[in-house]
Amino acid sequence: MGSRKNILASLLVLIGGLIMPLAHASAANTGFNLTTTPSPISLTTAPGTTITSEFRVVNNSIQPERLKVGLMKFRATGETGRPNLYERGLGDDYFDWVKFTPSTFDAPSGQWVKIKMTITVPSTAGLGYYYAVTFQRANNPGTAADQSASVIGASATLVLLDVKSPNQHPELQLANFTSDHHLYQYLPSTLSVRVHNTGNIHLHPAGNIFIKQGSKTVATLDINPYQGNVLPKSYRIFTADWRDGFPIYQDKQIDGKPVLTKSGKPDRSLHWDLTRVTKLRIGRYTAQALVVYNDGVRDVPMEATTSFWVIPWTLIMIVLATGLLVVAGAWFIAHHLFKSTKYKQRL
Repeated sequence: MGSRKNILASLLVLIGGLIMPLAHASAANTGFNLTTTPSPISLTTAPGTTITSEFRVVNNSIQPERLKVGLMKFRATGETGRPNLYERGLGDDYFDWVKFTPSTFDAPSGQWVKIKMTITVPSTAGLGYYYAVTFQRANNPGTAADQSASVIGASATLVLLDVKSPNQHPELQLANFTSDHHLYQYLPSTLSVRVHNTGNIHLHPAGNIFIKQGSKTVATLDINPYQGNVLPKSYRIFTADWRDGFPIYQDKQIDGKPVLTKSGKPDRSLHWDLTRVTKLRIGRYTAQALVVYNDGVRDVPMEATTSFWVIPWTLIMIVLATGLLVVAGAWFIAHHLFKSTKYKQRL
């Protein structure tokens, strides 16, 4: 059991963090492939009440499965919003509040199955509770290696429960706002908003990034379009890419999968779309982030700015070199004509 706990405690669920509306995980070595929706689920209730939620599961493999529903808890790992799952620990009595209908079920290939989650909240509850609802094969393998495969082959749906309490203290701080470079030759520019939840309940910030050149707004980007949450006492980074330029770097893909460099970063190539030539970006740009969260009474705004330059120096050198060649050619032709005319006049 101890080894299984270590496996579960170290499992990073690859479902796109807290931001994606669809959770999907698979294990090729077992043929186990599920999709669950929606995820995450955000619930709000009061102490002493019962709340229900429904989600769906589909078996994407070609063979039917017998599945069971499990319950874990999650915490954020790092600042990207990716969750880390943990088994129930001492004092986690909020696990006892949850009931699933059905808790074990048959999942035919390609058919959606509805699961009902019922949470009976005691009158003593308050603040936030963070569940991970897991789906695994009902018949656990016997060996440790098979157990590992079964755990890795699980799909999970995240559930964030907010039990209203007078002790709630919702507060976010805008820690910093940066661009990934101060100088670009070509777009995209990646802008990062880093927020710190200094309160005791999860919150989801929203807002926009306004990119200006001088007084003119040239682009507006969304912050946190998938309504990802920031857990209490944690940081989270939300990124937005400004791609509206000419030419533009695009990530390489093979068979729909990104190509990575030796350092593990996306491999990019420069894309020239001549219909977007008017989107040539050059000069200094200022980005203003306007981030808003609700503190339970009103929307609280937070602002920050950063600036960067776009200088397409290769293109500028090509244009200058072409211009010099044109000027040199024109001078040569004019000089040759002048000499020819002068020679004819002497005759």
